[in-house]
Amino acid sequence: MKKRVLTTVIAFVLLAAVIAAGLNAIFTVTYVRATFRTYTEKGVAAAEVLKEQLNGYVNRSSVFLDLSEVRATVEADPRFEVVTIAKEYPETISVEIVERREAFVIRSEDGSYTVLDEEGVILDTVSSSDGYILLEGFTLTEADGSVSGEYFDELLAVYQAMQESLGEVRANVDRIELLAPASGWNIFRIYMHEGAQIDLLNPAERAGEMAAAATQSYLAMTDAQRVWRTITATVTSEGEIAVDIGSLS
Repeated sequence: MKKRVLTTVIAFVLLAAVIAAGLNAIFTVTYVRATFRTYTEKGVAAAEVLKEQLNGYVNRSSVFLDLSEVRATVEADPRFEVVTIAKEYPETISVEIVERREAFVIRSEDGSYTVLDEEGVILDTVSSSDGYILLEGFTLTEADGSVSGEYFDELLAVYQAMQESLGEVRANVDRIELLAPASGWNIFRIYMHEGAQIDLLNPAERAGEMAAAATQSYLAMTDAQRVWRTITATVTSEGEIAVDIGSLS
């Protein structure tokens, strides 16, 4: 009886091995279709390196390949994010990859600048803040490759609202400063390229709406006005968003 059971087990193991070998022969990755959407020269260069890494999955079994392994290869570089990933049997792995969009920088103690994307993911370190939105006055902490902190969610809401009107926010905004002039008061001060500044007073949960209203006033100005105007957005006691335009002091 024991011999019969042992024979059955051996036969089952051999059958499983034959099936696995057959699947591996039939379902073998011969092509990794990697589609990239990049925005920077660094992204283009990094994409070429990543393509070579992804080609390392060629000749792997498409049946037993775990797509989370492919995703991890892509996202080992924080500059990239997987949009879609799939197996196209019998031979292709398809992955769509996007470069995270650079947005902000924060100054480090050594004088360098940490680059953040539009969601606060840390992408790179650079020597200058030129071409980025410099954040000042925000207390941010790093964890798991991204930053967070008080008023950071409000900051992202401001950025997203301005993006809807301006497109590429960095083309218009130089820096954003968090000020606390008095207890219970805070101001988001947004410095525009031309010289104008936007002040959002106590933005809190209305930050996005306030930024949207202030941005519309900015867009309505002439080029000359944008050099010396200040735009102040507040929430009235009635819950309305009011925008006032004055001269820079």
